[in-house]
Amino acid sequence: MKRYLILEDGTVFPGEAFGATTNTTGMLTIYTGATGYQEAITNYAFTGQILAFAAPQQGATGINRDDYEAIGSAIKAVVIGENYDLNTHWHSQMTLNDFLTEQRIPGLMNVDTRRLYRHIAKFGNMKASIMDTHDEHAHDQIKALVVANNQVSQVSTKQPYPSPNIGKNVVVIDLGLKNTLLRELSKRQCNVTVVPYDTSDAIINSLAPDGVLISNGPGKPEALAKTIATVKTIQNRYPIFAIGLGFAIVVLANDVAVRTRTFSRHRLNLAVQEKITQDINLVSQNSNFYLTTTDAIGDLLSTYVAINSDEIVGIRHRYLPIYAVNFDPEAAPGPKDGLHFFDDFLELMEANIARRKREF
Repeated sequence: MKRYLILEDGTVFPGEAFGATTNTTGMLTIYTGATGYQEAITNYAFTGQILAFAAPQQGATGINRDDYEAIGSAIKAVVIGENYDLNTHWHSQMTLNDFLTEQRIPGLMNVDTRRLYRHIAKFGNMKASIMDTHDEHAHDQIKALVVANNQVSQVSTKQPYPSPNIGKNVVVIDLGLKNTLLRELSKRQCNVTVVPYDTSDAIINSLAPDGVLISNGPGKPEALAKTIATVKTIQNRYPIFAIGLGFAIVVLANDVAVRTRTFSRHRLNLAVQEKITQDINLVSQNSNFYLTTTDAIGDLLSTYVAINSDEIVGIRHRYLPIYAVNFDPEAAPGPKDGLHFFDDFLELMEANIARRKREF
């Protein structure tokens, strides 16, 4: 069945339908990783977006039980080049087509995704639709779309819940967290309580955490006024580790502005370098906001920079036990070089506990 990806600027990319066959409209996002389509499709960082994969061949390993980053998916649609509807991976439970159909997510295949990538890289982020026709009415629908900024409220947990263990007591502020983040904390025996994005500082205090982790997620950080206010209050009390969107929240809570990308970054194998040791890590990044080395960042210190740009991707606070990274150290998919940041978080909590004992 012939269908069309229609961009906000009127550019049309033809393709063939798979998955669900409903019409949809949303922000178009280009994912440039060569692997990890299941993790990306179930990553809440892509909530409300039409997710296009630049690598032309997708679906070869199907969908399996272990690579879900959320129970379902919150994306609007999937756009790919070639679809492998028959796969032989031993772990596969269903095909990509079956998964999208089950989740009622429309797909478009046989699209020139590399040309699509070049177009968005040149002209910047834009809205798009997947429809049966590409007439004037379809273009009007795209132009009329108002993109909401409240995606975090759609995917954040509505009630606190525990992920029990016997180690450090960690509160995770859920902005759209990935399952792998909880797995990494569990591996380190952290006793985790996941709380909604708008949880007050009083509730966090009542949980007596050894540390607070702020997850990645979708949308604009400026829209999360309650989260920013909470972080501003608690950052004097607890060690904080922030990831992705959480990075932007920490920056804003310290009265530093973040920049918005004209072309959002969703990629694997980003090379980042620690400024002190000069060590290089390869990490994955899903980010619409950033800082540069020319920005005034107040009491925040630049700790990691991207090798091939002037982007600051890691920060620490000058006086407080806070650090944040503008990438996904938990990987899934992607290189696992960044997993040591979870160990660093444990060390930060242990140092803070030791300091409190000395003061007591």
